Amino acid sequence: MADILLREEDLKFASTMVHTLNTILLTSSELFQLRNQLKDLRTPVTSLTAPSSGDLEVTVDFLTEVDKLVQLIECPIFTYLRLQLLDVKNNPYLIKALYGLLMLLPQSSAFQLLSHRLQCVPNPELMQTADSTKPSTGFKRVTSSNIDYTELLQHFEKVQNKHLEARHQRAGRAEQLDRRVVL
Repeated sequence: MADILLREEDLKFASTMVHTLNTILLTSSELFQLRNQLKDLRTPVTSLTAPSSGDLEVTVDFLTEVDKLVQLIECPIFTYLRLQLLDVKNNPYLIKALYGLLMLLPQSSAFQLLSHRLQCVPNPELMQTADSTKPSTGFKRVTSSNIDYTELLQHFEKVQNKHLEARHQRAGRAEQLDRRVVL
């Protein structure tokens, strides 16, 4: 499905399909096992996209999607994700990505919700204990070394640039139509 959507010329359709498939993935009870497998693939990609998002054209549609993401993070399905915020030492990329999303949001209800959630993240210095030299028995951390994060970031930026070009083309066509109507 991903390969087909990569070749899709209609970016709005592709975006709608990705959004719909993500919603199904995140909410369908039949995909519980798949969600469990995916949650072990926490990667630095999230922290790479947050800083680069400053280069994006932030539109109302984009902010609406970020708002939906914040609402989704608060769903029961993502309890494990919120609990990972307690393990500050092993989840810096997750925390950095959430702060990146917070900085993108205007001060809205989603901003307040995410800001409040991040205020609950413990200070790593306060979390150290006398036996902090012992290996952590907390959350299991699974990494995958065969993921090319640079390639993923480049793909993300390429797709964002395609969306930007498509918006500019639509705006140009709308402007031409407006000129014709005036004449």
